[in-house]
Amino acid sequence: MNTLLVSRCKKFLLYALILCSLPYRSEAQYNIVVDLTLLDGLEITPDNVFNYQLMNNSNRRIEAVVRGSLKYKNMSLRFAYTYRTTIEPGVNRMSKEKANSPQWSFSDNAFKELFLYHKKLPQGTYEYCVEIDLNTLHSENHNESLFDGCIYQTVGDIFLINLIDPEDNAKIYEMNPMLSWVVNHPIASQLNYKLRLVELKENQNNISAITRNNPIFQEKGLIGYSLMYPVTARSLKKYQPYVWTVDAYYKNILLGGAEPWRFTIIEDTLLKEVVANQSYYEFENHIGDTRLNATGEIKLKYRSDIPNDTLAIRILNEKGDEVPVKDNLMPMKNGYNWFTIKLHDRVNLKHTSKYELEIRTRKGELFIVPFMYYNPLFVR
Repeated sequence: MNTLLVSRCKKFLLYALILCSLPYRSEAQYNIVVDLTLLDGLEITPDNVFNYQLMNNSNRRIEAVVRGSLKYKNMSLRFAYTYRTTIEPGVNRMSKEKANSPQWSFSDNAFKELFLYHKKLPQGTYEYCVEIDLNTLHSENHNESLFDGCIYQTVGDIFLINLIDPEDNAKIYEMNPMLSWVVNHPIASQLNYKLRLVELKENQNNISAITRNNPIFQEKGLIGYSLMYPVTARSLKKYQPYVWTVDAYYKNILLGGAEPWRFTIIEDTLLKEVVANQSYYEFENHIGDTRLNATGEIKLKYRSDIPNDTLAIRILNEKGDEVPVKDNLMPMKNGYNWFTIKLHDRVNLKHTSKYELEIRTRKGELFIVPFMYYNPLFVR
């Protein structure tokens, strides 16, 4: 009997030793999902920064530490917070009231003031993440992974500032125009502004011009809502389109800017003399004896005496350099042809500049039509 008892005790001790040597596993293998979809597409503020859902897929309450962080791309601006909470089984909808005394940290005081007190985020792209830490409060969960979720969003507040004058696509006569804007924000009085003005180049829209082109004029630290273009700045040119915008800053932090607008300086007295509607010009009988006024187009009359005739056109500037023309071959029928060359759509010409239109027929005949070009955008 003693031998049997000893044998059984040995087996029991062996089983106990084997069980103790196995890695410890918590009864609860936690599975928590961090859902930030309630914030998707919204600018984050102190009022909604905690508006997310924590889904606890286990069957027991979990004590956890919640850490949140917001970091800007290509900038040093960031903040973080941490707080303790109890995550009940099922869906837990968090809120500002449920975040228990969060501890905040910010990259600098200006960012802290802007976010916590003025409830505003700067312009730019940021990543916002929320992380659930079970290890800090539960040593037995040392093998548990951190559960987290992130969203990426962009703040581009073009409605913070509205440009007023000159209005978009304006034709003005002042060489030193007054540029003015309004600001739609409660902290407008605490902001300062930067005005930028660039040249609009061929095939650019307002946004690409203000983004890519170097400013020919900019002024920082403005505290008012208007600025007259200084006489000491680079002189503006007539008939050169310009694009301008205004950006708003809070203590050197960019908040947003205005939608860029364009304007062009024109000469009013010249426009009164331009005749927009012209008759068809029979260039065969008037070779080089007159200069046409071409307001965006040239109307021509041509009589062909051969079937399947074709006219090839070239445009030369005052220096004799060729200006590229789209679709420079035009088919003609036998007999009279009335046709219009849409210069404004097919070629890039300068307002109030002199050019020569060269026309060569299929038989090799050359005709030259001198003309003065007027941009129809500058004609009222």
